[in-house]
Amino acid sequence: MNKKQVSMKTAYISTFVIVLIMLLIQIVLLMANHLHEAETTTKAYLDQLETIIDKNNQQEKALKASLKEDYTVLAKAVSYYLDHNNDAVYDVDELQKICSLMSIDEIHIFDENGTIVSGSVPEYFGLNLNSGEQISFFLPMLTDKSLTLCQDITPNTAEDKPMVYAMTWNEKGDRLIQIGIEPVRLLKELNSHNLQNMINNISIDNNLFILITDASTDRVVAATNSSYTGKFLGEISDIDGSSVAGNTTFINCGFRDSVDRYFCSAEFFDNNYIFVFLNYNYFADQTIESLLIVIIYLMVAFFTITFIIRKLITSQEENNRHMQVFASMSEIYYSLHLIDLTTNTAVEYSAKNQVKESFEKIKGEKADVIMKAVMHATMSDEYLERGLRFTDLSTIAKRMKNKKILSRELLGKNVGWIRISFITFTENNGIPEKLIVATQVIDEEKKLTESLYQKSYLDELTKCFNRRAYEHDIPDIMGNSQGKGFSYVSLDLNGLKNVNDELGHTAGDELIIGAAECMNKAFADHGKIYRTGGDEFVAILFVDDDLINVLSRDFDKITADWKGKLVKSLSISYGFVTPSEANGMNINDISTLADHRMYEAKKKYYEENGIERRRT
Repeated sequence: MNKKQVSMKTAYISTFVIVLIMLLIQIVLLMANHLHEAETTTKAYLDQLETIIDKNNQQEKALKASLKEDYTVLAKAVSYYLDHNNDAVYDVDELQKICSLMSIDEIHIFDENGTIVSGSVPEYFGLNLNSGEQISFFLPMLTDKSLTLCQDITPNTAEDKPMVYAMTWNEKGDRLIQIGIEPVRLLKELNSHNLQNMINNISIDNNLFILITDASTDRVVAATNSSYTGKFLGEISDIDGSSVAGNTTFINCGFRDSVDRYFCSAEFFDNNYIFVFLNYNYFADQTIESLLIVIIYLMVAFFTITFIIRKLITSQEENNRHMQVFASMSEIYYSLHLIDLTTNTAVEYSAKNQVKESFEKIKGEKADVIMKAVMHATMSDEYLERGLRFTDLSTIAKRMKNKKILSRELLGKNVGWIRISFITFTENNGIPEKLIVATQVIDEEKKLTESLYQKSYLDELTKCFNRRAYEHDIPDIMGNSQGKGFSYVSLDLNGLKNVNDELGHTAGDELIIGAAECMNKAFADHGKIYRTGGDEFVAILFVDDDLINVLSRDFDKITADWKGKLVKSLSISYGFVTPSEANGMNINDISTLADHRMYEAKKKYYEENGIERRRT
């Protein structure tokens, strides 16, 4: 064997060894890259899950508050009815009829000492507010007659079913009225918001797996695989739940019924541990493709292999990381851009409509110029200045120091409300170098918030403001006007009980709606109208004394002209307190004076129409 052959053999061997070493290096780098991608992806899903859970919690809280207000109003309505129908107080059959008519499950009547003396369920007679933990919730009402309380959902100890109880004092303060309702709609809504249903509605890749456990018991409360629900974490996986502290990652873990291995990110949130698993099979195709490319490059251009590998690693690491993050976020956000603060450049990954058009028009410009152009193209005039300040790239690094995310909600021109978020992508000593700029249309979320507000403060039947809105507004009205500049009107619908008894509750509802329409026609341009009880209303009018008589005449004419389909006419007794009279009085004195004048008008109505002095 001559020297040339030896040299070629040595060269071949050397080349093979170098290629093998470079392949091994590439494999190690790919593993590191995949670990980083896995961490980025799973943590992005963790953040998304926390946002969804937090939103669900807010919706549940608003729903519970709204229904508790409705139940309190029902308790007051029953109390009001019994105050004016004393014969029904001790008539079990009549109380059971009231339950049926008002969709109430139970009515209990307590004396001043807190003992049940009557109700729709006779077996409860004799019990008192000290008879058990459930009923003792209402004990504070014995010492404070201004209270009206409503429990959260509790199990009915006698019938073992979920109930909501609301209690109020009657008008005289000599008895307590309690109603019990099985909150079917609330339970249905809460079930739709539970963690398992939430996970079922999340669209995720087949290689991703979500698991949520109760932090106190280590039991699974929700999982992508619902068969795991109810089991202990240690029964189904090789993860020790006690090792989770803050934001924790598990590089190599799995499930006992599978041979696949996973990367996992875990975090404590809302008294639960959330686990997001990513199957390593996800990276298999990428790994094979990358290794083939490296082999081809190494065989074709050995002397440039170092440069090619470096270029490949840098490019692949950057692109894979970006695309993985953005792919997981593409369905959530309206636009996604990567801003490099060190070079003042911007790269678009996805965008729609005006954002995309603005970016295309000045593509190649510096990032700060592009950002300003996008704000001018998309922001409403009212929010443009705020949008420019928030997206000012000259100050964003300082504002984002040691922060992962910075968000602001702004009103756009065409898509409604949007949320703009800066997300730290890379940083150096807490100072961001690269940022993801994401915009998300949240108009539906805003509409939901507004809908919950309307439901909370508007009476469903009449569309007038409700008792809750009245109690919310009165402190502001008194504080801003100091008792000056408004007229207080107490109004009460005449004959509602007779209409309900003779023509039915549909006719009664028509009468109540008709009364509200008359009030709105006469008073709505001058203030607010509140339905404070079944047939009781209050109007707060910001008018001078001179206009009171005019409004009174207009209101009388409007009510006299009203005609319904089931009820031919209506009558409303009312009492005004003028702005000059209200000056220096507190709200209790004002409302008492208005009520007194209203009852005087009602007495006159009874006498003129030959009606006995009773609640009609």
